[in-house]
Amino acid sequence: MRLLLFDIDGTLVRVNGRGREAVNAALSSLMDQPISADGVTFSGRTDPAIVKAVLAHNDLPATDALIEDVITTYVDTMRDVLTPADVEVLPGVSDLLARLDAHPEIHLGLVTGNVEPIAYEKLSAHGLDEYFPVGAFGSDHAERNRLPELATRRAADHTGRAFRPHEHAVVVGDTAHDIECARAVGAQAVAVCTGRYGRDDLSQHDPDLLFDSLGDPSAFVQQAL
Repeated sequence: MRLLLFDIDGTLVRVNGRGREAVNAALSSLMDQPISADGVTFSGRTDPAIVKAVLAHNDLPATDALIEDVITTYVDTMRDVLTPADVEVLPGVSDLLARLDAHPEIHLGLVTGNVEPIAYEKLSAHGLDEYFPVGAFGSDHAERNRLPELATRRAADHTGRAFRPHEHAVVVGDTAHDIECARAVGAQAVAVCTGRYGRDDLSQHDPDLLFDSLGDPSAFVQQAL
């Protein structure tokens, strides 16, 4: 029995920069001044952590109330501008998810820094949302390491199965943050080189498995399960 917890950006899909544009627009609107996220790394961070970093980058106070307001405006902005053409499903992902979903002893969930509405907005652009009934999101906690345990509890409640992170969970992602959050709960860490980081970068963090891509679903199933 396995619970596979997938990251979204850089792992399942690639979005063409709309997220960064929407954060800039949300902050600029709320602060009534131009705001730039240039130089701030988004990969592997939760949305609240990204907003906090952008505020600091622009020498602005990162209060909880302001971060919440920015996230609300960001969600509205993304819903207005994101189209299916902006979302690219990465090679092999559709076939892999269909294969995993058909397996009776495999359950799928999300562990993503996206806030929940945006996570499903991105996935639904090409019908991937149907594979993920549960997950843990940036809207649950700004610290990514808290998310796998929460996702595991939700999966247990949803399925009636007694999932435990260190026995059953596999975290699949494209950054060192994904590997780290898996390690935080004793889950298996599977890294893929489909985001901003290549094999040399990710191998330094000692994932249990490292794939160049998810383009070979058979290889993933054979090695990761």
